[in-house]
Amino acid sequence: MDSLMHLLSQVFGFFGAQAQDQEDAASDPIDAITETTEQAAEAAGELVDWIGSGELSAIIAIAMVISLTILQRAVRWAILKGIVRLPSADDYSISALLQRVVKRFHIYFMISISLWITNQVMDLPAAVSGFIQIICVLAAVLQVAEWVQEFAVSAIKRNVARSSGDARALASAFNIIKWFISAVIWSIALMLILSNIGADITPLIAGLGIGGIAIGIAAQGIFSDLFSSISIVMDKPFQVGDTVRYGESWGVIEDIGLKTTRIRSKSGEQIIISNTNLLDQEIHNMARMARRRIEVQFGFIYQTSPDLAEMVPEIVGKIVKDVQAVEFERCGMSGFGPSSIDYTLVFFSLQPDFNRSMAARSRVLLALFKGLQEEGLEFAYPTQTLFIEGMGKGEA
Repeated sequence: MDSLMHLLSQVFGFFGAQAQDQEDAASDPIDAITETTEQAAEAAGELVDWIGSGELSAIIAIAMVISLTILQRAVRWAILKGIVRLPSADDYSISALLQRVVKRFHIYFMISISLWITNQVMDLPAAVSGFIQIICVLAAVLQVAEWVQEFAVSAIKRNVARSSGDARALASAFNIIKWFISAVIWSIALMLILSNIGADITPLIAGLGIGGIAIGIAAQGIFSDLFSSISIVMDKPFQVGDTVRYGESWGVIEDIGLKTTRIRSKSGEQIIISNTNLLDQEIHNMARMARRRIEVQFGFIYQTSPDLAEMVPEIVGKIVKDVQAVEFERCGMSGFGPSSIDYTLVFFSLQPDFNRSMAARSRVLLALFKGLQEEGLEFAYPTQTLFIEGMGKGEA
């Protein structure tokens, strides 16, 4: 790794000096590419003539390049064999990632390393040395860019593959992220190449920046929904099949798209909302409840004796605890109503699904209706007692 970094510093240092010398003569990218191509073609011709001359130094250089390339191929093969023996849970483990990275150690980069080492060891002609420098910088930029792309894409692909979210949405988000990463990496690689051959990339960077701002403003809504979709897929505030409540609406998530999310409401219609607007709201994910809290109010007539009224929480607790799939929380008197002594019961359904929770609520209410009547408690209902002044109790 240290030798690779030294190679890159040597290569980019050489071309940095070349760029300084050519700054005035070839500041335009097209002119710089043309000039560098002409120089490379001239140097390649001299390299061919030097090799064809049959000089001893040329033969030694060729043998050294071939030997070093074969050695690198053998090292690459040995590393791949060693990585295969490492434990790998799936295609997205660290060992699998290293295997893919080593496989991307291409032959053109091996040859460029061999040429660079040969150039450092032997005293090659100036034109041949310059041509080798051109080959090295191009190979180094391309190889490093491909490695960085593989690391970045594999890391994201690993998260996507191990996610339990909607497969279609995950695939769409991954393709978009992969495209963005590839565009950024190869744009930077292109800038490095142009910069090191003497091109003035400042106007190009400025133009790309202004163009990007203009496109971003024009497609602000689309990009906002797009990144919101990626946020939903990666952060997973909800998934397909989850029941969510947001604002005044609630329903089941049916589909998470690149721009919109489709929700099936409890009344039956499909609600389509943009991803940005959905994430801007406070979302309650009902599917991630461990249990559902249920609160019930009921009342008894005022003719209930104080002693019996005091025993109501204990009686209710025993009744609720006998009901399956529920957990009693508390029960107590909550107030005096117009026609009743009011109580509040709180319990939890251990099955948070809405339909099952409503079934548990029904079982609790039926058990209360039966059990409280057996204890002599009478449920209250709206009543009015009329008192007429001047009439005796027997007359009333």
